[in-house]
Amino acid sequence: MVFQWQPLTHDVGLEAGGAAPAIGVARWYRDMTTCWMSAEPLRRRCLVLRVHRWIADRVLIPMARGEEPAVADLDADGVLALTLISMVPPRRLGAWHPWIVLTLADLRLALAQPPTVRDEAWARHLFLIPYSIPLRRDVTRMEGDTHA
Repeated sequence: MVFQWQPLTHDVGLEAGGAAPAIGVARWYRDMTTCWMSAEPLRRRCLVLRVHRWIADRVLIPMARGEEPAVADLDADGVLALTLISMVPPRRLGAWHPWIVLTLADLRLALAQPPTVRDEAWARHLFLIPYSIPLRRDVTRMEGDTHA
């Protein structure tokens, strides 16, 4: 099944006796809210949520229109890269740079997959990428990084 992004407008009931539908990406994302909101430190949470917004705006919505995702945004001078860098204070950028680079690289790799494998599991994987990138130990212990 090729993935076709559609916003969740209603829950499909089982009144007709049919099998339970595959969970939609929007519903899955909503169900994962506790996970996204527990990301620490706070700066990481803000970065993860910003990447999620990019995925929705620049990958899933264009795909729903039959367009290609905005892969150029993932370049070192691309929109997403520059946005993430701007969210980190200059004195902390050295510590956060590896996380940003790995996130962009993993997204680039996922978006390189052929359209035939872009199903709902693939879309869920996109959202898990920034959340799953580990932080260096010194980042988690940085003074002041408990605040965005």
